[in-house]
Amino acid sequence: MTATATPDIEDNWFSLIEEIKAGTVIPVIGPDLVEIEVSDASGAVHSERLDVLIAEDLSQRYGLPLAAQRDQAWVLHEYVAWLMSSLQINPDRIRRSVASALARLTSTSAIPLPLQQLAAIDDFSVFVSLSCDDLLLRALQAVDARAEAFAYGIRSDTNGREVDIPATPAGKISYQLLGSAENRLDFAIHEGDVLEYLFRLQSEQARRVRNILGSLRASNLLLIGCSLPDWAGRSLLRLANNDSLQTKSTLEFLAENDGDPALTTFITRFSPNSLVFPGSASDFVAELSRRWQAIQHPGKPMPRGASAARPAAAADGPLVFVSYARENSAAARAIADRLLELGAGDVWLDKKKLRGGDDWSTRIDQAIAECDYFLPLLSSEADQRREGVFWEEWASALSRARRVADTFLLPTLIDADPGSRAHYQRIGRENGSERFFQLHLLRAPAGVFDASAEDDLGSRFTVFRRS
Repeated sequence: MTATATPDIEDNWFSLIEEIKAGTVIPVIGPDLVEIEVSDASGAVHSERLDVLIAEDLSQRYGLPLAAQRDQAWVLHEYVAWLMSSLQINPDRIRRSVASALARLTSTSAIPLPLQQLAAIDDFSVFVSLSCDDLLLRALQAVDARAEAFAYGIRSDTNGREVDIPATPAGKISYQLLGSAENRLDFAIHEGDVLEYLFRLQSEQARRVRNILGSLRASNLLLIGCSLPDWAGRSLLRLANNDSLQTKSTLEFLAENDGDPALTTFITRFSPNSLVFPGSASDFVAELSRRWQAIQHPGKPMPRGASAARPAAAADGPLVFVSYARENSAAARAIADRLLELGAGDVWLDKKKLRGGDDWSTRIDQAIAECDYFLPLLSSEADQRREGVFWEEWASALSRARRVADTFLLPTLIDADPGSRAHYQRIGRENGSERFFQLHLLRAPAGVFDASAEDDLGSRFTVFRRS
């Protein structure tokens, strides 16, 4: 999704941005957008959809192969249905297994970058999640201490959260339309559950969920990574509108990757106010974040993705080494991409620039010795780490900085809370890192440089020429 998009897509972007600025859009986040970082047997880190990881965990637990469902949308729901029919397992037993796997997978995982980017958009106040995890809530709480979570439930004896949002919310809201795994026995794990939740939402609207349905029906919806089956998509769209799809005045913006073709055909025929964005959900969010940042800071350099061309000076640009704790890998990748767009000649980023089979410590030492700038990412996650390769990288860079005549260190704060620096226990106190706070600190909350940082880096890279 770039500025080379077709005129129709640009019109869709214009409509979406204008509605967001007016505060009339509610994002609806599906499982395709929720990915976390995991390590394979060799130690290599990669991103994987959370619902796929949970299905894999169930497969190992119950001994039923996952291969047939792995590439499908809503893979967890498909796999659970197969598990129930094949092994005749009680669904509540599976629900408890899902809740257990979810807690294990997400308790120490970093918040997915797309969720951080969405949470950082001030004019989004209510978010709807079709997942049962708490990652969206964590993303919202990182930017708004008053953020709260609510979840629909159909088993009042197990539901630990309020099923309706307050009429006057104190902060940002995460609403889990299909239940929360925090309740262990009250969240959807297969299509039959989804049908029941949507039916109950419709039939019980006046008694239990008046505020959230009222908000949905008064707002324009932005569906991201939902990939809903045809029947569920039709049901959800009708549930979220007071009027028929053909006569309603509200809009739906759909950022889908592999949506159900039958649903796409239905929307094209019967919902003229539904606007579709092609491409993956994560790419859509990245582009939305870039466009939003450009609006918020109109004087800064062209947003990421706005041009496929690299800056003319990039070939002579500086080599930048980005050092980070593994919990911040998603933010580090976003920062590395932006550095290239701002004019960096190359970026060292973990395995991206290390040849397979090299001795890491030797190659990293060499990279720090050869780089033109060293950019350490300062975060609460890094501060909590008593041990990590990044501490060694920082010590090496601090040692080299004493031999460099001009600016070499570019410490960058990536926490959303502007006051988080004062709460660090290790950073600024250990291994010489107090030097970072004697320098000009760049800010890139959730991996997105602010206007001041972009101006600083853009100017620095423009005048830089490798000798």
